[in-house]
Amino acid sequence: MKNNLILSGLIIMVLASCASTKKIEQRFKKESEINNFFRGFVVYNTKTEKEIINYNGAKYFTPASNTKLFTFYTAFRTFKDSVTGFEYQIKNDSLIIKGTADPSFLYGFDESKSLEYLINSNKSIYLIDKEIAEPVYGAGWSWDDYPYYYMPEKSLFPIYGNILKISKSKDAIEVAPIFFKENIKIEKEIKTRRAFFTNNFYVKKSEQLDEKEIPFKTSNQLVADLLSDITNTKVTLIPNKDIYYFNAFKSVKYDSLYKKMLHFSDNFIAEQLMLQVGNEVDSVFSVKKAIAYALENYLQGIPQKPRWVDGSGLSRYNLFTPESYVFLLKKMYQEIPTEKLFDYFPVGGKSGTLKEYFKNDEPYIYAKTGTLSNNYNLSGYLVTKKGTVLIFSYMNNHYQGNASIRKKEMESFFYELYNTL
Repeated sequence: MKNNLILSGLIIMVLASCASTKKIEQRFKKESEINNFFRGFVVYNTKTEKEIINYNGAKYFTPASNTKLFTFYTAFRTFKDSVTGFEYQIKNDSLIIKGTADPSFLYGFDESKSLEYLINSNKSIYLIDKEIAEPVYGAGWSWDDYPYYYMPEKSLFPIYGNILKISKSKDAIEVAPIFFKENIKIEKEIKTRRAFFTNNFYVKKSEQLDEKEIPFKTSNQLVADLLSDITNTKVTLIPNKDIYYFNAFKSVKYDSLYKKMLHFSDNFIAEQLMLQVGNEVDSVFSVKKAIAYALENYLQGIPQKPRWVDGSGLSRYNLFTPESYVFLLKKMYQEIPTEKLFDYFPVGGKSGTLKEYFKNDEPYIYAKTGTLSNNYNLSGYLVTKKGTVLIFSYMNNHYQGNASIRKKEMESFFYELYNTL
């Protein structure tokens, strides 16, 4: 009798839960029908192993930085332990180095010992003149975004994140790296922060700047010059020839890169990781090669094959479905210990790009944002009040107005799921 009562209670709870979920889905559909933009929402219950909401789940959306979830999984499957900061060979009194697309060099990773090694080598330093196997900008990137912090160039030996920092207080200007001090132009009026083809930077005479980040135009000669400046040792650029036998100098842990990329939606790290994947799997520093390998070897069975063209999600050419994101997030949930997995993600109300949104006394959203003008997406994990882990992808495309309106709508649905299941 007791067992029958328990079973009956469980059945009632399951039925009530299903009814509540159906109610949420119906409300979502009804609101979507009166909107003039495109929405998709898929939710999967890891406890019952069933999809509980699916609206436009098989439709393609512009994912923006949700693309970084595929980049993360690709890199996670490809690499272990630490990044190769650069490759090197010592020949007599010479240190010959070659770039490996490591994004961490002088980019805020205190654990990196790369600079210390170069400074303490006490040898003449030579940099191999080699480049990545594709353009410095990705396909479908907005060309006129080149002077904005979120679109630095891809490169084989990045330094400072390929970013210049500048601040101005009254007539005093501070520049990091100081190497670019003479490239700062003070003008009465300005149209852009940087010339397209050169590293000439512009500051308006009357303005005050707290700290502005501007991508600089990369080249191997510039890298050699910057390295010379910071190591106080002449770094000479030499031709790329197959006569060297390189060793790997290990830099930061890959986990450090993954966390910064996902927590702060760092486009630069995402692109550099995919360059590294391309080299690892096909011996060529190419994002395109990395994507092709991942689709063939890591993502078999994906519900709808995406149009995937870059590592960061800057491209408007990318097309993914909510069902494909849930598929990916399920794989990650099954393959990575939950505590470790959730630590990679921004936490609602607590950290990264979600610090100001989806707040709750007990954090319940662990997810990656995806933002471009007129698009806001969120894909990740929701832990309900009862401890059930839900996997979701909620995508908004082609709306007008502020993303904050979309976030409030999403928060309403997420909070109802949090309290329901």
